[in-house]
Amino acid sequence: MVRPESAALLQRVGALRAFLKREPNDETAWYGLGRALLDLNRPGEAADAFRRALAAKPDYTAAQRDLGQSLLAAGESAAAAEAFRAGIALAEKTGDLQTGREMAVFLRRAERAAQTRSDPPTRS
Repeated sequence: MVRPESAALLQRVGALRAFLKREPNDETAWYGLGRALLDLNRPGEAADAFRRALAAKPDYTAAQRDLGQSLLAAGESAAAAEAFRAGIALAEKTGDLQTGREMAVFLRRAERAAQTRSDPPTRS
């Protein structure tokens, strides 16, 4: 059974996809699609949507932050760390200091996750 909030998100995804067929360069719609997909726990698809938002508007710091979040949720911690590093530089360039601070926190999480995944297993 689909939960009511999931049904609403699925409806939103459908509406955004239909809109994006008509307006494929609308960065806000791509961002909204990415957020909805991330909320539906579909991080791979969300990452693709955030990349499209960034292709349409390269200085979209929120899309860069959420790209990193989606990569982290997909288990791609090294790629997430790269996305956050790029996002922090972008935030400094654009003056979006709050989003930059958020990404600094997320970067530390991604680096810890990447370190954990790359460490060799220990023997007891």
